[in-house]
Amino acid sequence: MTDPSSARGHFDWFSKARSRLWAKRPPDLKNVPTPALLAGTFFYTGLSPIGSGTVGSLAAAAIYAVLPGLQNPVILALACIVVLFVGIWSGGVIEHILHIQDPGIVVIDEVLGQWMALLTLQFAGNLTYIVLAFVFFRIFDVLKPPPARYFEKKKGGTGIMLDDAVAGIYAWIAAHLVMWIFS
Repeated sequence: MTDPSSARGHFDWFSKARSRLWAKRPPDLKNVPTPALLAGTFFYTGLSPIGSGTVGSLAAAAIYAVLPGLQNPVILALACIVVLFVGIWSGGVIEHILHIQDPGIVVIDEVLGQWMALLTLQFAGNLTYIVLAFVFFRIFDVLKPPPARYFEKKKGGTGIMLDDAVAGIYAWIAAHLVMWIFS
């Protein structure tokens, strides 16, 4: 299903953000294969009726905070690569079955972006850094500065995943700058 605002030649990010804040569970999830639904919704966190993207990001940050092994940048980078490919597959499957471009229930992209924002050598496991990376990622995920907006308009799992990867990179930069300035 195409967003009516994109048919007019622009993308209304405010409408999309507002609709995702109070996302409703699509009625035809029974047609989505369980592995794709489990992965794409990141263990069903994407089915949260309120702020599914924020819930998915919070789950990713919490997992990072409680699993010391994930705070190793090499392990986290490998986890990001796995999440990227699983997200391209699962997001594409869900988008295709639901006929909704970048459906709000798909939050594995938030996991990728959040973990990318948390990739750090200097501040691994630092609670202040985790909170900053979370806040900055949510800001950049909503604002979608270029080239994130370009990727958001692309159909399929690749578009779903790459806009959040870009937001994660911006969040990484912003969180590091704040930590370096104030430490």
